[in-house]
Amino acid sequence: MKRLAGSVAVLMLVVGVLAPLGAGPSDEEKIEVVIAAVIQAYRRGDVATLGRYYAPDVTVVPGDYHSPVEGWAKVEARYRQMYASLSGAEMMRENTRIFRRGNVAWAVYQWRFAGAVGTELFGAQGHTTLVLEKRKGHWLIRHNHTSVVPTPAAPATTQTGTSPPPS
Repeated sequence: MKRLAGSVAVLMLVVGVLAPLGAGPSDEEKIEVVIAAVIQAYRRGDVATLGRYYAPDVTVVPGDYHSPVEGWAKVEARYRQMYASLSGAEMMRENTRIFRRGNVAWAVYQWRFAGAVGTELFGAQGHTTLVLEKRKGHWLIRHNHTSVVPTPAAPATTQTGTSPPPS
């Protein structure tokens, strides 16, 4: 009996040590992978890859004050239209927070964007909130709400090149 108890104790110890090793990534880590892949695809203008991470019934609230867009087919068309004149896109993401409740999660982050629209250089910064849903074991973006934060204008200068005095 002592031998059986000892074997059970050793087995429990081995299973307890090895179980975390084979557990795989957490849902939060899987969501982070989705967000990183979407940002990379966005930089490259890779709409096909973006489509793998968006639910077919996604809703998107764009940061440019256009009406919300419903359904991946419409979102895809909007991305393709945007990429027709966009080049050299760079996006940096920071301050990401991920929250999960069962098969629903949301992520918030700040971003900075730079690129060229035609021959004009363009920069922006803002916030994005993604709502994700786990479907058939995969996390998909169900809702994307992006807000562009206005950047302050450069101070006006006088003809001599100096800034006007503060008022």
